Amino acid sequence: MYTATSHPARAAALAAAVAAGASFQQLATARPDGFDPAAGTLTLHDQARYTDGCAIYPVPAWARGFLHAAARFAHLTDAACLLATPADRPALLRLAESIKVRPSQPPPAWRKERRGPVVWDWGEQREALG
Repeated sequence: MYTATSHPARAAALAAAVAAGASFQQLATARPDGFDPAAGTLTLHDQARYTDGCAIYPVPAWARGFLHAAARFAHLTDAACLLATPADRPALLRLAESIKVRPSQPPPAWRKERRGPVVWDWGEQREALG
C-alpha cells in the first residue's frame, strides 16, 4: 500500500477498512483524536447506526504506522476528520482497486441484477436492510 499512495489519510483509511472491516460511512466519522497509539485502537462513530454503531476497534501492528501518520497529518493541517471526507470516496475506491483490496462480494443470485465491476457497498446495504 505504501507504494500506491503518498497521502497518509488515504493509506490509513484503507488500512482501517481492512483491519476493522469498517464501511466508508464509518471511516468518514473518525476524528483526529480517535486513534490511540498507546492502546492500539481506533474509535469509529455511527450515531445513525447505519452499519455497526459506534465502536472501538483494535488496530493490528501493521496498520498502526498508517494511522499514526494520518493522525499527525490531521494535527498539522487542523483537519476535522482523521481518515476521509465524503469527497474522498472516489479516490479511496481507486486506491483500493489499484492494490486489489476489495470487500467480500455478494452471492451470485444477488449479483444477477447488477452485473459489472466490484460491488463496494454491498456490506453496508445488507446491514442497513437487516
